[in-house]
Amino acid sequence: MPSLSVVDHEVFERYAGLSLPRHVSYPMPTWWRDVEPDEAAAIRTDAAGRTPARDLSLYLHLPFCEALCKFCACNRTILRKSAKDADARTTGYLSALEQEINWIASLEGAQRPVREIHWGGGTPTYLSCADIERIHTALTDAFNVADDVEISIEIDPRVTSLEQLKLLRRLGFSRVSLGVQDFDERVQKHIHRIQPYEMVAACVDDCRDLGFVSVNFDLIYGMPYQTLQTVTDMIDRTITLSPDRIAYYHYAQIPQKIATQRGMHHEQMPDSQSKLAMFLEAVERFTSAGYEFVGLDHFAKRDEMLVQAMRDGTINRNFQGMTTGADLDLIGLGSSSISQFVGFAYLQNIRDPAAYAERIHGNIDPALRGARLTTDDRLRQSVIHQLYCYAQVRPSRIEEQFDIRFEDYFADELARLQSLEADGLIEIENDGTITLTFPLGRVLMRNVAAVFDAYVHANAYRLGEQHAFSTSA
Repeated sequence: MPSLSVVDHEVFERYAGLSLPRHVSYPMPTWWRDVEPDEAAAIRTDAAGRTPARDLSLYLHLPFCEALCKFCACNRTILRKSAKDADARTTGYLSALEQEINWIASLEGAQRPVREIHWGGGTPTYLSCADIERIHTALTDAFNVADDVEISIEIDPRVTSLEQLKLLRRLGFSRVSLGVQDFDERVQKHIHRIQPYEMVAACVDDCRDLGFVSVNFDLIYGMPYQTLQTVTDMIDRTITLSPDRIAYYHYAQIPQKIATQRGMHHEQMPDSQSKLAMFLEAVERFTSAGYEFVGLDHFAKRDEMLVQAMRDGTINRNFQGMTTGADLDLIGLGSSSISQFVGFAYLQNIRDPAAYAERIHGNIDPALRGARLTTDDRLRQSVIHQLYCYAQVRPSRIEEQFDIRFEDYFADELARLQSLEADGLIEIENDGTITLTFPLGRVLMRNVAAVFDAYVHANAYRLGEQHAFSTSA
C-alpha cells in the first residue's frame, strides 16, 4: 500500500477540506442559467446541425425507488408499489417519457446512429418487466440504434428479480451496474440500505450466468461508521466477487442541499486522514488484484471497455462518472436528465417528475436550465478533461486544438500552479506537461482542476478558501 508517510499531512489537510467542483461538466450546473423553451429548441437544432455530425448516446432517467437511502444525492421519488397512486404516477411518467422519446427522435439530426444507451435513476428495475420492455421498444423503434450498441442499466440487488435480468439480457442489455455502497451491517442499517453480501453475490452470479458482458459495482467510502477495517473488508469482498468495473466514490455530506442527509450521524464520519487511508487502501488492493486506476475514483479490469477507452483516447467524465464515448453527443431523456452536446452546450430537464410530465404532455420543451459554451469554456473544458481522464495536461494538444500559446493564455493559472507544484501535487516537465503526482496529486485532483475553472475565480473565490457552492449536480 502507498504509505501514509509519503504524504505531507499538513499539505493534505490544507487542501482536503475545500469544497470544490467535481467537474462532471464544465462549466458546472451551478453556473448554468434558466432557458426558455424557444432557446432550448434552438440549442437542440444548432447542436444537430454541426459538421461533422456526432453519433449519439442516450440516457434515460427513471426516478422511482421503493425505499429511501439516506446518503443518496440522486434525483429520486420514493414511491412504494403498494401506494394507492403508484400505478397512476408511474403510468403518467412513462407516458411522458415515451412522448419525449418520439419527439426528440423526430428532430432534425436525431437519426444519427445511437452507440450507447444507459438507464439510470432512481431504480430502473422498480419498473415491471412489461414496462421495461415497453420503454425499450419505444427507444429502439424511434431511434437509429446501431447493431453493436452498448446498453447498460443501474440495478438494485434488493429489488431486481431473475425474471427482470433474463428480460434485460434478451432485450440486448450488456452491462449492469449494481448499487452496493458497503457490505458492513452497521453502515447498511444507518444508511437504510440493507443488502447482505450473499444477496449481492447471488445477483452477480445470475448476471454472469446470463452472459452480461460487464458487471459493475458502485461503492462509497467516508460514510458514518465506516472505518479503515470495514472499508478494507468491503474492498476484499468486492475483489472476491470480481466486478469488471468499480466506481469508488467519496461520500459528499451536503445536508444543506440534501434533506435526507440531515439524519446522518455526521459526527461518526471518519476524519480526513482516515479517508485518505481508505483511498490508498483501495488503490493498493484493487491494482494488486488486476484493476487499472482510472480517473479520480474508478477502477476497471485491464481488458474492460473503460480501460480500452482510456488507452485509445475516447474516455469521458460526465454525470454518469467515468464513461466511454467521449466523442458522442449525449441526449438526456426524463426528469432531471442532462443532454451534453460535445464542445457546444448543455441542457437539463426539469427535476420534478410531475412537472416534467406536465410540460411534455403540454408539448413544452422540458429543458429548464442550460449553457452554450464559449470558446473559453471549450478550451478550459478540454484542459480539465485531460486532468480527470489522464492525470496530466499536455499543452501541445491544447495548442493544436485551439490555436493558442498555452503559456500565454494560461499565464495566471500557471502562476497559481507554482504553489501546488511546491506542495507536491503536480510536476511540470520541460515541455510544459502538467502531471498529477501519486498519491497526493491524484487524491487532490479537484484542487488542481479548480485552478483552471474560470467560474470559481470570476466569482471572487481564491484557491485556498472555502467555496460556497454545491459540488453535486
